[in-house]
Amino acid sequence: MQRNVVIIGNAGAARECRWILEEAGKQDASLAFKGYLAFEGYAGDLREQAQCSLDNDDDYCPEAGDVFVIGIGDPGLRQRAFAKWKARGASFLNLIHPYTSIHASVRMGEANIIACACFLAPGVDLGNANYLNGDNTFGHDCRVGDANFFGPGAMLLGNVTVGNANAFGVRSVVLAKARVGDGNVLAPGAYVYKGCRDGKTMTGNPALDVSE
Repeated sequence: MQRNVVIIGNAGAARECRWILEEAGKQDASLAFKGYLAFEGYAGDLREQAQCSLDNDDDYCPEAGDVFVIGIGDPGLRQRAFAKWKARGASFLNLIHPYTSIHASVRMGEANIIACACFLAPGVDLGNANYLNGDNTFGHDCRVGDANFFGPGAMLLGNVTVGNANAFGVRSVVLAKARVGDGNVLAPGAYVYKGCRDGKTMTGNPALDVSE
């Protein structure tokens, strides 16, 4: 049965998601790109793909065969888009690049995006609407909540616990057994040793809270 993929979002992250979809479609012929939705009227930047815009998401009526991908990088907006469309009964696709390594024991929710060269080790528990932007490693038995964004090269070592709606910068690292709460920002290259609570901005090695 054909699945018509609607990408919620209409800027750079959304276009990257279409690229992942094209790669995934080489191995799964049931996937067909349908178009982009502007989330809550965002002006967006589809560039040469402007003709693929469908509508504002508030005005779109899902059709039979539609499945949705949240092509938005910002964790807070990802979280909001997932809740909004989940309440509308949307079916979500876990969009996974074929060049990834995911152990058979990994538990995964829905609406996740896993770009190229990611590695998910045994025992990982991945929630909903997370975006792994490429070359991400999750060590054994990590527990990850919902709507987190992991920049390229971000890494979780074994037994890390992550909450919801965090932004992990490029090549940030969370060391084994650390706990990260909700709504934090880890700067590029930050090394988190023990963890952080909620709403913090962490930078450096070892990472320190620089929130104002």
